Amino acid sequence: MSADIHPTAVIEEGAIIGEGAKIGPFCFISAGTELGAGVQLVSHVTTYGRVSIGDHTQIWPFAVLGGPPQIHPYQDTDTQLIIGASCVIREHVTMHRGSTRDQGITRIGDGCFFMDNSHVAHDCVVEDNCILARSATLGGHAHLAKGVYIGGLAAVHQWTRIGTYGFIGALALVTRDVIPYAMANGNPAHLKGLNIVGFKRRGSTTAQIRDILAAFDMLFGDDVTPLQDRISDVAESFSDNPQVQAMLDFLNAPSKRGICSAER
Repeated sequence: MSADIHPTAVIEEGAIIGEGAKIGPFCFISAGTELGAGVQLVSHVTTYGRVSIGDHTQIWPFAVLGGPPQIHPYQDTDTQLIIGASCVIREHVTMHRGSTRDQGITRIGDGCFFMDNSHVAHDCVVEDNCILARSATLGGHAHLAKGVYIGGLAAVHQWTRIGTYGFIGALALVTRDVIPYAMANGNPAHLKGLNIVGFKRRGSTTAQIRDILAAFDMLFGDDVTPLQDRISDVAESFSDNPQVQAMLDFLNAPSKRGICSAER
């Protein structure tokens, strides 16, 4: 099935439009853009530079995708924005291409949902099935693992990591890495506990949840014992729990920002 392109849309020579894509009124598609099959641009969508948009992604009015990094001073270069399949990008969302200060790619996974006015800065990695609520903001080089939720008007500092299924509350300012499955809120953000509802929705057993809560308490309920010693104790006590192991792997990985602590 051929693409459906409104006569007021501007498609630069060199853009690649996938089968069955729909481009609505007053869109501007740059020469470096590639739209997958079934992509829908409702109206007034703009792309700049090398932008790849996966199959069946839906983009709403006044989204601007692929603008150069907001780094001052910065010489615009031939970098990329890659967006996965089946994402929803609502009104006024902005996503910037990567920069030469990293790998040159801003990468969005499959099935993500970006509510209106949310922002993804240069060199971010947003893995599958993440949600950014209204006006949530990611600083450059931030990394969101699978299934992360960022609440409305929350901000994530550059280079910060949010672990798998992390939950960030509205208005939070996240300046340090948040472990997998944790809930964080506040300015600056602190850990508020674990996302137990999320565990239940994903089929975790009562025994698994009990172990995860115990491991969390061992890791963050004691601020006297060195963290590395606490990590070793948890690894020994819960070696057969994959969720606990994911927390430990996250804590042992390199970090530019340090680890978000629990509220006291």
